[in-house]
Amino acid sequence: MTPARVVRRVLIIEDCVEDALLLGLAFEDHAPDVQVEAVSDGASALAYVQATDPPQVVVLDLHLPGQTGVEILTQLLLQAETPVQVVCWSSHAHPAEVQAILEHGAVAYVEKPRGDAGFGQIVQTVLAL
Repeated sequence: MTPARVVRRVLIIEDCVEDALLLGLAFEDHAPDVQVEAVSDGASALAYVQATDPPQVVVLDLHLPGQTGVEILTQLLLQAETPVQVVCWSSHAHPAEVQAILEHGAVAYVEKPRGDAGFGQIVQTVLAL
């Protein structure tokens, strides 16, 4: 039996400040030992996954300005210094888009919650990967 992977760092890539804040607060409530950082674009995210102590998990919004979710996902997986698991999320993803990100290496897709309570469920999903 392999030991459970411990998530110490999570990177949120989200251009909606409110969603990033709510997910960060949910991590504080449900996993206070996890360090959470948030950026709003793919270029900033690449710097984080190439850092000395990169995140183990990235939560990636599929609809960021300037690049598609698949483009950012591909860059993250290719350029990360250590293996990173990417969970994609969106409030309105087309089924073909979800299939594409899963085929390109995302470990999961989750819908953005409509209420505050759903953010805690996303934290539990991320920690269970």
